[in-house]
Amino acid sequence: MLKSQYLEFTIFCNDDTKEIVESELLFAGFEGVWENNDHLCFYVKEEDLDMELIKSILGQYHLIENYSYKPIENINWNAQWESSFHPLTIGDQCSIRAAFHEPTHLPYDIIITPKMSFGTGHHQTTYLVAEILLSLNLENLTVLDMGCGTAILSILAEKLGAKSVLAIDNDDWAIENAKENCLANTCNNISIVKADADFNGQYDIIISNINRNINLEMLEKYASNINRNGKIIVSGFYTHDIPAFEILAHTLGLKIAFRKEMNDWACLIIEPC
Repeated sequence: MLKSQYLEFTIFCNDDTKEIVESELLFAGFEGVWENNDHLCFYVKEEDLDMELIKSILGQYHLIENYSYKPIENINWNAQWESSFHPLTIGDQCSIRAAFHEPTHLPYDIIITPKMSFGTGHHQTTYLVAEILLSLNLENLTVLDMGCGTAILSILAEKLGAKSVLAIDNDDWAIENAKENCLANTCNNISIVKADADFNGQYDIIISNINRNINLEMLEKYASNINRNGKIIVSGFYTHDIPAFEILAHTLGLKIAFRKEMNDWACLIIEPC
C-alpha cells in the first residue's frame, strides 16, 4: 500500500491576521498548523487537499497571493511532537509534560499527549490563562472551558478544586484527545462535549482561550451565563485588541478587572459590574 503524500503550505501574513487564519485552518481540519516567524506552516494529505477551501480562507484575509506549497516526506506526527515537546513549568506550582518525561513533583502535574490537537501549554495565551487560574481559588466552583483543545486548562481547573468542568470544542481531534488527556490525569469532574456555541447553565468561571473575533462575538453570551461574582477569562488576542474588549464589556455591564500580558499577547479577567 502506498503511503500518503503530504503537502507543506507556507502562508506569509502579518500578526493581525496570523491567529485568525491559523484558527480557520485548524477548524477546516488541516494538520499540524503552527507559526514560524512571519509565516504559517500547515500540512495536508494530497488526497485530502481541497484547494477551493484553502483559497476561500486565504481570500477572506487578502492572502491569495501570499502562499506556496510543495510535497514533503511523510510525517510521523507522534515522533514529530515527541522530538519537539519539552516539559513546561509554570511558576513553582504547575508542570505540563508527556508521559515519557520524568515527573517534576510540583503540586500540579499535568500529563498530555497533544497529537493533532492545538495546545501544549507552550503558547503564550495558554500559559497566561494557566497563571491566572493558579492565582485563583477554584475550590467547589463550576467552570466552562470554551474551545478546550487538549483540555490542559480543564484539567488544571479540576486539579485546583473545581467541582465540575464543562469542556467544549467543535473539533473531533480535540474531543478525542481531550478525553484521552483527562483519562491520563484521572479526572472525574470534566464533561467533554462537541459543540459550537451551544451551552446553557450558569458558571463561576468561564475560560475562552480562542481568538479575538470569537471572544468578542461570544462575550454577550458569556455575560448571560456567568454568576454574579464570577469571572470570564479571555485570551487568544494581542494587547492592541484590549480596547475593543473594554468598549464591548462596558456596553454589556461588564468590567475588565485584571489584565496580564506576555510577548504582546493578552489575557483578561472580565467581571460583572
